[in-house]
Amino acid sequence: HKMHRVIMGFKGWLRGMHHSVKHLQAYIDEYSYRFNRSAMKESIFDNLLKRIVLAEPCPYKIIRN
Repeated sequence: HKMHRVIMGFKGWLRGMHHSVKHLQAYIDEYSYRFNRSAMKESIFDNLLKRIVLAEPCPYKIIRN
């Protein structure tokens, strides 16, 4: 039932905005991003800040190469 709602939402969004089959994968990627973001309760900035704080340090020699 939820999957049906997701598919119907995608079809409506696609019809309302985009018209070229050539860019279909980009449209699907954008919809997936927006759908996943809608389920997240925190802001993008808060999420980024949390990831920065929790990330493991990376040695300079790895970054340099």
